[in-house]
Amino acid sequence: MKSSVYHFYDGPPFATGLPHYGSLLPSIIKDMIPRYKTMRGYHVRRRWGWDCHGLPIENMIEKELGLKSKKEILELGIDKFNEACRSAVLRYAHDWKKYINRVGRWVEFDNAYMTMDNTFIESVWWFLKESFDKGLLYEGRKVLLYCPHCETPLAKAEIAQDNSYKDVTEESVYVKFRLVNELNTYLLAWTTTPWTLPGNVALAVGTDTEYVKAKIGNEVFILAKTRLESVLKDTPHEVVTSLNGGDLLGKRYEPLFEIEKVKDQKKENAHTVLSADFVTTEDGTGIVHTAVIYGEDDYQLGLEKDLPMVPLLNQSGHFNDDAPALVRGQYFKKAEKAVKEDLESRGLLFKREIYTHSYPHCHRCGTALIYSALTSWFLNIQKVKDKMLSTNEDINWYPEHIKHGRYQNILQNAPDWTISRNRFWASPMPIWRHPKTNELTVIGSLDEVKKRIKTSGNTYCAMRHGEADYNTRNTLSSRLDAANGLTPSGESQVIESAKALVEKGVDVIYYSPLARTKATAKILQQELLLEDNSVHEDVRLAEVSFGVYEGKTVDEYHASFSSSMERIIKAPEGGETWNHVKQRASELLYELETKHSGKRILLISHNGPLQMLYAGAHGFDEKQSAQSITNSSFNFKTGEWKELPFTPLPHNANYELDLHRPYIDDITLVSDDGEELQRVPEVIDGWVESGSMPFAEYHYPFENKKEFESRFPGDFIAEYIAQTRTWFYYMHAVGVLQFGETSFKNVVTTGNIIAEDGTKMSKSKGNYTDPLINLDKYGADALRYYLMSSVVMQAEDTRFVDEEVREVHNRVVNILRNTNAFYSLYAHDAQNPHSESQHVLDRWILARLNELVLTVTDALERYDVVRATRPVRDFVEDFSTW
Repeated sequence: MKSSVYHFYDGPPFATGLPHYGSLLPSIIKDMIPRYKTMRGYHVRRRWGWDCHGLPIENMIEKELGLKSKKEILELGIDKFNEACRSAVLRYAHDWKKYINRVGRWVEFDNAYMTMDNTFIESVWWFLKESFDKGLLYEGRKVLLYCPHCETPLAKAEIAQDNSYKDVTEESVYVKFRLVNELNTYLLAWTTTPWTLPGNVALAVGTDTEYVKAKIGNEVFILAKTRLESVLKDTPHEVVTSLNGGDLLGKRYEPLFEIEKVKDQKKENAHTVLSADFVTTEDGTGIVHTAVIYGEDDYQLGLEKDLPMVPLLNQSGHFNDDAPALVRGQYFKKAEKAVKEDLESRGLLFKREIYTHSYPHCHRCGTALIYSALTSWFLNIQKVKDKMLSTNEDINWYPEHIKHGRYQNILQNAPDWTISRNRFWASPMPIWRHPKTNELTVIGSLDEVKKRIKTSGNTYCAMRHGEADYNTRNTLSSRLDAANGLTPSGESQVIESAKALVEKGVDVIYYSPLARTKATAKILQQELLLEDNSVHEDVRLAEVSFGVYEGKTVDEYHASFSSSMERIIKAPEGGETWNHVKQRASELLYELETKHSGKRILLISHNGPLQMLYAGAHGFDEKQSAQSITNSSFNFKTGEWKELPFTPLPHNANYELDLHRPYIDDITLVSDDGEELQRVPEVIDGWVESGSMPFAEYHYPFENKKEFESRFPGDFIAEYIAQTRTWFYYMHAVGVLQFGETSFKNVVTTGNIIAEDGTKMSKSKGNYTDPLINLDKYGADALRYYLMSSVVMQAEDTRFVDEEVREVHNRVVNILRNTNAFYSLYAHDAQNPHSESQHVLDRWILARLNELVLTVTDALERYDVVRATRPVRDFVEDFSTW
């Protein structure tokens, strides 16, 4: 039986810039398929989302604030930097809404989920905890792509996605390595990265490769026979002898540079010739220089042969104090000049050669990357790779060739997923380490955080003053000098409450400095037999300032606000917002947590401030704080007291729960044996959030459990071709890691839209027309048809040509519009329903129409939107030529 619900996942964009045709393209297909399914009787949920974290926003804020390095971010303060990122996240959201509405997309835009929400982060934490418990999350050291500007490792998929490999033309070098105990004999090696030469610890050869000794003057050089003429083509030489690669194994050579830490490790294989299967003779000399820290093959060889491993670069890509003095403190690329000049002065540089090769760059800041052996956190893809390959068979890909072509190749060659980043604006890693045992504690929920937070042992109660004169008149009073004491009834209320508080036990009282709260505190002090030094006045517990409504009725004050939310954020003239009340009251609460230990503390205040105190104790945001105003459990009658549950939470300056850095590191978690745990400092790769969106947008498994489980896996997703390496792949990976199945059933992969001149669309270059202009000229239908019928929907790149949109408008949309107008004009004069006509032309037209309906329906069922749209134009043109 066919389901009545169609499940669609919308991959969220960043709102860090205005949409262009490339970003509108997926929105159109994400509207077209759900519209079709709705027409077929399905209910389709269409909820928008926003990607909020990661390097795109960080790099944008760095530029705006004039920050040039990670060090400058730390000097500014992580809190200030992250708040700047947060404020920029939805900078263009209003503009996006305008574009999305104008292009005709139906979507629940104003109820968007955001990856920076605490609920979203908590679900991601849950997934990582589950992965850790299954043995799928581990800490390890591998060679990763590393950005020295951003000072963080990156996944290869991130670089490949945005075509961040650039052709670079630079100087490569052939270097002479002098053999020990063989006079004037050198091993000749070639490298395109001269900066790695100070880190050389071995040379690698192919054991089955044929090498030669070639004499030039009084020096002898060893290199692969097949590379001889290419390397020495301009140099007169004499081949002395041939030898096999195996004959070179174990030969020792003199280090190019003396590194004390390398010598100290006393590794037997250091600065010797070793065998390696990655050695080729396609270029270079057939002898490979190996710096084990800065290359994938090098690192594996280093592990296999037990080579010394001494990093020579610091986090910002500058040579550290272990490096040779001539490059110490220099940026790695700039240091190449000094390295080459030094080798040349010592007669160890054989020759220089200009070489063009493809080199990876940071996809966000554009910095040249390095391969570096780094400690990071990984999800073990190797353990689930077979499952990912088998579940790929369950996915319907369009175009179909992606399934067993590009995507299957990605799955087969997928490394373990490095998920930690040494950055700031992202979800923090939920991993804490025991300082003595190194045992790991992975947190999977906010409740787990609360259970492990180090607290003072204080307990808190909150109480509203007894009935005061102004309460009987329903009149507002917030001035400190107001003569508004307790009524006899109010005094009785306080004495009655004191009886229960005696049993509860109170060690310390803090009270608001207004007359009615002072009087309440005085009675309680007497009834509870407290010393004067145990009773304290604090203005932060004072009544909300009513401003111009001072002395007026409560009803008048409330009537000045349109909603409880407005009371949170809007202040009356001369008054204060309830947000400010929450901040000052919460400030006191957190202060008491550090000031006292093991005390029973009573806070005496007014109804509004107590409501906000509860909101601050729970870490409520503005929306939740507004809801607490109308929540009966947060309302106090005069003279009433309640327990105030409180656990210190990671919070921002507004005392709102905030799991981001630096707030998560302001709390201390404690191990079972009482030791203070230390959080690992990294944050989570944003693609973990993207991969988790099917369940994290529901705050699963903490909420909406049945709803999510009924909607997983999703029926349909769509994005451009590069997402096969990223969103498609990572969502698939998370689905298999967590649930043992793929996250989606059908996927449409588009190509890239480029500018008419063949270059990448760029607002700064002005090489494309603003979509709103074409939408106003030709309408959304013309643009939608133009794109959906284009080869871009077959995963091929296409040039966007304004004239072609105009042509669609004139030859398809306008004809249909005019035909409908003509029909509407004369429909009332029709003699018989067209379906009953026996005229051969009518029957032929109806046959063609039915054929079109079947063709379009069949194509849309297979997600082939090109085949679903092009026949419409053929149909229109057939009849428009009559």
